[in-house]
Amino acid sequence: MTVPPRLSVVVPLHGGEEHAEECLESLRDQTLDDLEVILAGRPRGVRPPDHRFTLLTLGDGGDDPGTARNAGAAFATGRYLAFADPGSVVPADAYRALVGALDHTGSDLACGRIRTWTPHATGAAVKAREFLRTHITRHPKLLDDPRAGGTVFRREFWNRHGFAFPAGLGEDFPVTIPAHVLSTSADVLGEVVCLTRGSRPPTDPLRRLRAMLEVSDLLRRHAPELRTAYDLRLAEGPDLEAVLDAVRDRVPDGLAEALGRLDPGALERLPVLRRLRIHLAAHDMTGELAELRMFAASEIRHRGVLRRGLRRRRWYLDYPFRRDPRLPRSLFDASRDLRLVACVDDVRHTDGRLVLAGHAYIAHLDSGRSRIELWLQRGEERITLQVRRTSRPDVTADSRQSVACHDDSGFETVVAIDALPSGRWALHARVRARGVTRAGRALGASGERVFDAGNVRVSLTRDRGLTLGPRADDGPHLDSAGQVSTARRTESGGQVSAVRWSESGELVLEGTGPCPGGRIVLERGAERHSWPVRRDEETWTAAIGRTAEGLPLRSGTWRVLALSPAGGDERVRLSPAVIADPPRPRVTGFHEVSVRTSRDGDLSLAVRPALGPHERGPYATRRRRAAAPRRTALRNAAVFDSYGGGQYSCNPRAVSEELARRHPDTEIVWVTRDGQFAVPPGVRLVLYGSREHEEALRTSRFVVANRRTQPGWYRKPRGQTVVQTWHGTPLKRLGLDLEGMPYAQRVPRDELARQVATWDLLLSPSPFATSALRGAFGYEGEILESGYPRNDVLFDPARARAARRRLGLTGDRRVILYAPTWRDDDAAGVLALDPVRAAGALGDDDVLLVRAHYLVARDMAIPNGDRIHDVSKFPDMADLLAAADVLVTDYSSAMFDFACTGRPMVFFAPDLERYRDEVRGFYFDFEDEAPGPVLRTGDDVLDVLRHGDLGPFAARYERFARRYCPWDDGHASARVVARMRP
Repeated sequence: MTVPPRLSVVVPLHGGEEHAEECLESLRDQTLDDLEVILAGRPRGVRPPDHRFTLLTLGDGGDDPGTARNAGAAFATGRYLAFADPGSVVPADAYRALVGALDHTGSDLACGRIRTWTPHATGAAVKAREFLRTHITRHPKLLDDPRAGGTVFRREFWNRHGFAFPAGLGEDFPVTIPAHVLSTSADVLGEVVCLTRGSRPPTDPLRRLRAMLEVSDLLRRHAPELRTAYDLRLAEGPDLEAVLDAVRDRVPDGLAEALGRLDPGALERLPVLRRLRIHLAAHDMTGELAELRMFAASEIRHRGVLRRGLRRRRWYLDYPFRRDPRLPRSLFDASRDLRLVACVDDVRHTDGRLVLAGHAYIAHLDSGRSRIELWLQRGEERITLQVRRTSRPDVTADSRQSVACHDDSGFETVVAIDALPSGRWALHARVRARGVTRAGRALGASGERVFDAGNVRVSLTRDRGLTLGPRADDGPHLDSAGQVSTARRTESGGQVSAVRWSESGELVLEGTGPCPGGRIVLERGAERHSWPVRRDEETWTAAIGRTAEGLPLRSGTWRVLALSPAGGDERVRLSPAVIADPPRPRVTGFHEVSVRTSRDGDLSLAVRPALGPHERGPYATRRRRAAAPRRTALRNAAVFDSYGGGQYSCNPRAVSEELARRHPDTEIVWVTRDGQFAVPPGVRLVLYGSREHEEALRTSRFVVANRRTQPGWYRKPRGQTVVQTWHGTPLKRLGLDLEGMPYAQRVPRDELARQVATWDLLLSPSPFATSALRGAFGYEGEILESGYPRNDVLFDPARARAARRRLGLTGDRRVILYAPTWRDDDAAGVLALDPVRAAGALGDDDVLLVRAHYLVARDMAIPNGDRIHDVSKFPDMADLLAAADVLVTDYSSAMFDFACTGRPMVFFAPDLERYRDEVRGFYFDFEDEAPGPVLRTGDDVLDVLRHGDLGPFAARYERFARRYCPWDDGHASARVVARMRP
């Protein structure tokens, strides 16, 4: 008779899991050797490590983890049952400890701690407190991490309740939480019993939400004391938000009723907007839900609180349906929205003291007559701090709302290091304003700093705020005299001992110790720039200024690295002295640059447009609208804006250059959002949203743009002419025509109407485009069918030759331009055609230019070489089209421009049906009219490029050009300028 094993472990496999071998090795090495491991699903290519491993191959559904787990559980013979993910690692003693606890206590299940896997992680972490024979009602933290990977179930208990993982969900909580609730007792061990590589692939939000609501109903029946906390987490979570965002004509079946059963105590703790959305969905008020969705997208930042009531006056948010008798008034109670916002923005060590600066206010309430109290707290002990109020208009600017003024929310205080009692202290704040009091711990701003001042470790982090504790012996610190002390550091590319600004606006890093590389590298996503390092015997220096393209760093946070001779990167770190007293933010050109560090002292640079507090944010917009003069004298000037200030390109560029040629007395002003392009001599650049931008828009006779990008404060003066050039013939639906396309990004109707009302002239390249643009924008004004000014260069051979020279291309090479559009449902912007594979498959005389769409290009890494050129940052797409011999695209409007050349086009559209029917929608039958082959695989594209005969498409190509670009002849810019200035 065969004795069953003590433990059965089920591992779901569908083949190809990257780390499955490491998982199986960890199971093979368990010190509990009386176990069986069932590899369930479709374990293709998996070799069982020893006789204890059994392959259970499934048919339909074998690729689904839930189905595979359930099949494995039914097949198992052990007294206990466990589940391991193929991406996890189980420490050697984990199952012995879990099974041993169950043998000892008789509990129904046992679990331990789960940690994220790292290359150096083991199960040997500091042991936490254990709880034997406990229950989830006495240990509510079990709700926080309901993964099955760290749990062992008593098999009899599992079978008695018929537990099963939902198919197609890939989640554990529908089993683990009910198991804890229905158990007689559970054992919670302090050891790490599972190392996991993080999150699983995302699942359908509606399916996950339904499973969460089922768990909520189970808690209502069996553990009502847990339900409030669980329902609050459900109501605040992203799944409910995603489902409510997707509701259109009706709420999904059964969801309204389930939402109506959510715990009232949980709903009371929600902000008003979420409370309202849940109430409307629970009562199937889909029209009102849609209106509220539009309100949240555009108007919510402009609505504040109202005080109402005769005896007990309360604050309510002025949101839609506030006066609707169908909705209870309590839905609009603002108590939860009137939250404390308290932040320590800076801390510096000087003369034995810590000088703190920050801000504190109550959301939605003005700070003008507020009172701020600060104290350090350790347990029940408090040290009151003296508060000096400061002016902080930047806080209002960054608050993302236009109603409440927080200019007076700033504070400064001083902590005497020598007088601070030993222990760990945290900074707390209390704000009183308009009869409301809020108190809590002050958090930290962006960037984190840890340094030692005297015997005190100063830590300023985003999540914990400011904490003061005993100095660590191995950390960076200053002694009481302010001298730098040597600290143990992790591997780095050198330590920066001084940071300063040069007169020319360069950031100069001066370092001591090793700097192994010859260059300092700044990295943000896929974008990298580098500068040389100058060395002498003991120090090194690097000056960070403009990039190799002659442009400033774009906005964002840049990691600072040292490039080693071997080609690797190492973080550059600040010395303790600089961490304790970093340089202040500096405005250079169009940007403000701030020095930031991590908890380990890693150096980063935060770059943002240099807009002052009265120039940025919704509050500034409202003030500027109110202060705008009613009448203004116009100057002989024209303001140009391409892609919201992102480029010097497209139709605005062509019109700008033609206007400068024909009317040199006209002042030309270009708007830049991030300083990422250069302009010809004599052209003035202004920063988008700045006072200079405002003045130019208010006083210029002409405004020319190719998108709906005018700022919210813009009010068109009398006599000004606004020319909307747009930026392509529309294949894809636009504006008002996007209704019913759930993935498309829409402009709110009122904002679209506001922008369109300012247009005096809309350019069109064809009668087809005229009809499409009128309907999409609801535009009834003048349209000039001029052809597209940006296509004039396609009729100029000299421009094509100049573009090729700039790209370093010889005249005898065939130039293939791959320029796909972007997907509204794919923020990552993955290229469908692999450029490396494509370049390798093409001929030796071919060169592939890859132009990622500007909305996703900055986050993509495209290799450069002799046969591949990343031209995503090339200033103007028109020049690339002029230089190209062949265009490969998908649904981009570049096809209409390139049709002017008569050169061949190939269309790579692997997602045609989804893009056409779900994501964006088309204005005509693309497959029927495309002036070239529409292909579904990369291999087909490469075959056509190498051997294809595009002659059969000649007639279709001619019809396409005749319909969509009939007026393009190289003189469109002249026609537009003649209309602007007859």
